[in-house]
Amino acid sequence: MDLETSFLNTLAQSGVVWGLGDDAVLLDTSKALYMLDMFSEGVHFKRGWLSYTQIGYKAMCVNISDAIAMAACPKYALLGVQLARGCKLAEMRQLVAGIARACQEFKIKIVGGDTTLGAHLSLSVTLIAKSAKPLERIKIRPRDLLVHTGTLGQSDKDLRALLRGGRVSPKSKFARPNLQNLLPFILSARPFVHAGLDISDGLLAECNRLSKLNKLACKLYKPHNKAYLSGEEYELLLSVPPRHKLTLMRRAKQHRVRLNFVGVVAYGLSHYRPKIWHA
Repeated sequence: MDLETSFLNTLAQSGVVWGLGDDAVLLDTSKALYMLDMFSEGVHFKRGWLSYTQIGYKAMCVNISDAIAMAACPKYALLGVQLARGCKLAEMRQLVAGIARACQEFKIKIVGGDTTLGAHLSLSVTLIAKSAKPLERIKIRPRDLLVHTGTLGQSDKDLRALLRGGRVSPKSKFARPNLQNLLPFILSARPFVHAGLDISDGLLAECNRLSKLNKLACKLYKPHNKAYLSGEEYELLLSVPPRHKLTLMRRAKQHRVRLNFVGVVAYGLSHYRPKIWHA
C-alpha cells in the first residue's frame, strides 16, 4: 500500500471524516463562512521543531483561530496534504492523530481534499464555519477600547530559542495554540463587540490592518512593548465600546479568558513597524 493511500485510510479510521468518496460533497452551509490557510515546512515550521502530531494539530488550529475571530463555529474541513517523500508510516499516523485531535475538540468533520507527495511536508486546510452574526474587521468606532485575550510574546521567545537550536515545551503556544476557551467566550461576547481579528502576525501588524480598513487609528498605550511584535499568538484583538467593558470582563471571567486593555480607537491612521513573521 502506498503512502498516500495509507494516509487516506488512516484518516478515514480516525472518526473525523464524513462523506469521502466522491469528487464533491453536498453540505448544508447556510450562513457559512469559508477560510483557507496553508502550513508549510520551511515557511511556518521545521520538522525538527515540532512533532508530526503537533504539526497536524497546529495546521488545523491556524484555521480554527480564523473562525473563532469571526465568532463562527467550525463545522467542516477540506484537507490538502503534501507528504514528504520518505515520510514513515509511523510519522504519517502521528500527523493524522494531530489533525484528528483538533477536529475532535472542535467537532469538525473532514469532508474532502487531496493528497500528493513532494519534497516537503505541507498542509492546506479549507474550513467551513457557521455564524449567526459574523464578527468583521470593518466596524471599529472612535473611542472604542482595544483589548486582546491572553498574554503576548511567548511565541516570539520560543521561535528565537528554536532558531538558536534550543527546544520548547510541548505546552508552548508556538507548538500548541490554546483555543478551547476562546470560542465559547467570543460567541457569548459577540453582541458587545464591534470588530475583531486573531493575532497571527503580531499586535502591531493587526492594529495596522484595522487602521487601514477602517481609516481610523489604533492608539496603543505602550506601542514599544516588544511582545506586540510576536506573531502566531492566536489570541483575539477586539474593538469594544466603553459602555460594554464590564460586560466583556464578566463574560471573559465566565469562560476563563484573560483580557488586556491595550489602547483606544481614535481619528487618524496607525503606522506601526511590525516584525515580518514569515520569511
